[in-house]
Amino acid sequence: MKKYMKVIFAILSAAFVLTGCYKEPDLFEDLLVSNGKVPQISVLWLGDKKVFSAAGVLQPGITVDSMTTVMVNIEYTSEIPLKEFKIYSAATTSGAQTLVSTTPAGTQKYDTELRNYVMKIPVTAPKSKNTTLVIFAEAIGNNGLASSQKNVTLKTKP
Repeated sequence: MKKYMKVIFAILSAAFVLTGCYKEPDLFEDLLVSNGKVPQISVLWLGDKKVFSAAGVLQPGITVDSMTTVMVNIEYTSEIPLKEFKIYSAATTSGAQTLVSTTPAGTQKYDTELRNYVMKIPVTAPKSKNTTLVIFAEAIGNNGLASSQKNVTLKTKP
């Protein structure tokens, strides 16, 4: 009986030692890695003023004459200073993007009513008529991290 007790005790001791060293993986730790603070674009719209639908929804895209200069309005919040704003264009939302402009930060204004900063960047509508162009914007912080891109649609009249 003592012999069996020693074997059982040895097996239980080995199991205890092996399980005592095992570290359970922390699934949230891998998901919550942060590289720093990132600016956030809350609203992106085109034109001189916001246009709302009858239901009160912001209509971010507009239709203009070809070669017209249009203001891209970027409303954003940020806890860190910004380095620059980048504007891209593409034929579709999933198409290849082309860099249109890079604008250094510093000329944006704080809008107390919106409680956001607002940056206005001019872009030129395409030369061809009846064309649709998707405009993307992103804000780059001083730490080099970019906001997620927001997009709007710019159409030229036929």
